[in-house]
Amino acid sequence: MSVWYLMLFVMGSAVALGLSEIYELETPAIAAGVVLGLPAVYLAWAAFRADRAEASALDEDTAAVELAKAVTNWLNEEARFRRIYESQPLPVVWRAADEDLIEDWPDVAGLARSWPGGGPGDQAHWARDAAGLSGQDAEIGDVFLKKVPTRRLVILGEPGGGKSVLLVRLLADLMGRRSDGDPVPVLFSLASWNPRHPLKDWLAEQLRREYERLSDTAPTLLTPPREGPGDLAQALVDHGRILPLLDGFDELPPALHPVALKALSRELPIDQPLVLASRTAVYRAAVALNPDTGMSVNGAAAIQLLPVEPPHAAAYLRRNGDGRAGHQWDMVIARLGTDTPVGQALSTPLGLFLARTIYAPRPQAASVPEPPHPNELCDITAFPTRAAVYTRLFDAFIPAAYGPDHRRPPRWSAGQAQQALAVLARHLEAHRGGSTDLAWWELGMTVPTVPQYLTAALVTGLFGAVTVGLVVGISFGLVLGLVGMLVAGLVAACASPYGLDSALPGQYPSRRYRSGLMLGLMAALVAALLVYGFAGGRAAQYAGLIAGAAFWSMAGDLTLGRVDLAERVGPGTVMAQDRRNLFQIVLVYPLGFGLLGVFLCGLTSPFPGIPAFGIGGGLAVGLTAGFAYGVAAGYRETAWAAFAVTTTCLTVLNRLPWSLMGPWSLMAFLQDAHEHRGVLRQVGTVYQFRHIDLQRHLAQAQHGSPSGP
Repeated sequence: MSVWYLMLFVMGSAVALGLSEIYELETPAIAAGVVLGLPAVYLAWAAFRADRAEASALDEDTAAVELAKAVTNWLNEEARFRRIYESQPLPVVWRAADEDLIEDWPDVAGLARSWPGGGPGDQAHWARDAAGLSGQDAEIGDVFLKKVPTRRLVILGEPGGGKSVLLVRLLADLMGRRSDGDPVPVLFSLASWNPRHPLKDWLAEQLRREYERLSDTAPTLLTPPREGPGDLAQALVDHGRILPLLDGFDELPPALHPVALKALSRELPIDQPLVLASRTAVYRAAVALNPDTGMSVNGAAAIQLLPVEPPHAAAYLRRNGDGRAGHQWDMVIARLGTDTPVGQALSTPLGLFLARTIYAPRPQAASVPEPPHPNELCDITAFPTRAAVYTRLFDAFIPAAYGPDHRRPPRWSAGQAQQALAVLARHLEAHRGGSTDLAWWELGMTVPTVPQYLTAALVTGLFGAVTVGLVVGISFGLVLGLVGMLVAGLVAACASPYGLDSALPGQYPSRRYRSGLMLGLMAALVAALLVYGFAGGRAAQYAGLIAGAAFWSMAGDLTLGRVDLAERVGPGTVMAQDRRNLFQIVLVYPLGFGLLGVFLCGLTSPFPGIPAFGIGGGLAVGLTAGFAYGVAAGYRETAWAAFAVTTTCLTVLNRLPWSLMGPWSLMAFLQDAHEHRGVLRQVGTVYQFRHIDLQRHLAQAQHGSPSGP
C-alpha cells in the first residue's frame, strides 16, 4: 500500500503543477505543498521496506534446511556428470597415511576424549590405531563418522588419484545420514582462498555467492559479537552449522601452503569437523615448512589413496571393447602395475580415463580417420617418463573429446576447441595467478584496455544511433545518437576504476528492482517539480531535468542489491540474471528520460528566444541522454556488458575462433565442455578444468614444452 501512496502523491503533485500553469497560479505555493508531503513519502516507503524485510526473514534452522536441499540438488547433478554411480566404477582404495604426516594416534583419540561428552560418536567404534582407517569406496562415510575420533580427516593422493571423486562420495554419504540439527556438509574449492584472510569469512562469502538468501540478515545475534556482515551465511559458519569439505589444497600458490595449514589449525575450533584433500607431496612439504614446528592439521587423521590395482584397471580399459577390439589393450595391460612409464601413468583414475577416452574403439564412418592405437604409449623411446605419457594423453584428449565420431558430435571442431581452451587456460595462469576458478565475468583481464574501450564505444554508439534514428528520423537521429552514444560508451567504459573486468555479476530481484524504479521515477519528478517551482523560468527546466536524473540514479541504486541466488546455481544462470538486469537498466533510463525530454524540451522552450524542440526533438534529446545514463549504469552495475565486449575483442583479435563470437556462443561452449566432453567441471558459479594439470598443459601448449603430473 505504501507504494501506491507514493504513486498517488507524485500524480497529485504533477496535477497540481499542471493546474497552476493553466490557471496561472503561483508555482512557489505548489512547490511548498510538495515539500510538506516529503516526510510522509519517506515514512511510507520506510514502513513498506521494513514490513517486507520482516515477512521474508529466515532463521538459522530454516536456512540450514534449505541449504541442505540445495546441496542435495547439486550433488545429484555432480554425481551424474562425474559418472560416480556408473556400473562397475573404478574402486578407490586407501590406507593410513605415513606417520610423518599425522599426529600420533593416541594423541588424536585423547584429544577427542577430552571434549565435553567424550568426543563425537561411539568410542567403541573408533579405530584402535591409524591402520584401522583402511578401506575403499562406500566405506569412506563410516571411516569419517565412526573411526576418526575427532572427525577431522585429510585425504592424500597422487595427481589424478581420485581425491575429488572420493570427496563427492563422502558428501553423498553424509547427506544421506544427516538428521535435522546436524551440520550441513558443503564442498568448497580452496583455489580462491587467500590464507592471509580469515577462513571463516571466506567460507561465508562462498555461501553467499552460491546459495539461497544466505546474505539476508540473521535474526539472532552472533555470539560472540564480531565485525563484518551479520548475515545467515556468517551465522551458519560461526555457529558450527557447516561441515566444510575442502578440496584443492595443492591448488593454492606454493608460498601459501604453510600459511594455509597454520590457518586451518588455528582459525577453526578444535572440535570443528572438517575434511581436507591434497596431493601427498604438496602436503608433506607444507607440514615440513609449517611455522608451528612441522604440525599437520590439528587433531586430524589422514589417509593415503592407493594406485588402481591392475585387474581393476584392465577391466576398465576393456569395458568399451568386445571381441578382437578388446585385445588392442593387451600390450598396455601387460605393463600395468610395473615401473614402466605407461604403467605409472595408468595407475590413477585420471590416466585411465584419458586413455580410454582417446583409444577406446568407436563406430567409424568412412570420412573419419582411424583413432590412434594405445600400443604407442608403450614406446619408451617416444615416452621415456610418466610425465611424457601424460603429455601425450593431454595432447590427444581434446581431439578425442571433440572428434566427429564422438557419441554426441560437437558444434565446434577440435582445432577451435583447442584454441579456445588454451586462451582460457592461459588467462587463469597469467591473470589469475594459476587459480582454477574460471569465472566468465573476469575474462576482461585477457584483453588490453584500449580495445575494450573502443569496442564498448562503437557498439553503444551504433545501438543508440539506430534506436534514436528509428524514433525521430534517420538523418537527425543517426547523428545525434551516434555522437551521444560514442561519448557515452567511452565514459561508461572509463568509469570503472579498474577496467571492464572489475564488474561482478549481480541479480537484482524483481521486487527490489520495481521498488527502485518506482522510487527513482518519483524522485526524478519531485526534484524537477521542486526546482521548477522555486526557480521559475524556462532555464530552470533544464536544472530540474538534471536534478531529477541525479535523484533517479541515486534512488534507483540505493534499492538495487547484489546477487541473491535462489539456489546453488551455475555460471549460465548467473549470466542470464545479469543480462536481464542490464537490459532492464538500459531500457528503463531512455523511457524515463524520453518522457522528461518531451515535457521539458519538446513542449516548451528551454531558453527565452529559442523555440521549443517539438515532441520529436524533445524525445530525441531525452532518449540520447537516457541511453547515455543507461549504458553507464549498465557497465557499473552488471558484468554482462563487459563480457560481451570482451568476447567481441577476443574474436576480432583472432584469439577466439569466430564461431565463439559473443557471450551466448562462449557460454554454450563452456556448458558443452562440462556436460558432454568431460573437459570442465562446475563448482558453484564458476567452471574449472577437469584437472589442474590439464589446465597447465593447455596454458603452455603454445609457449614451450608442457609437463605432465
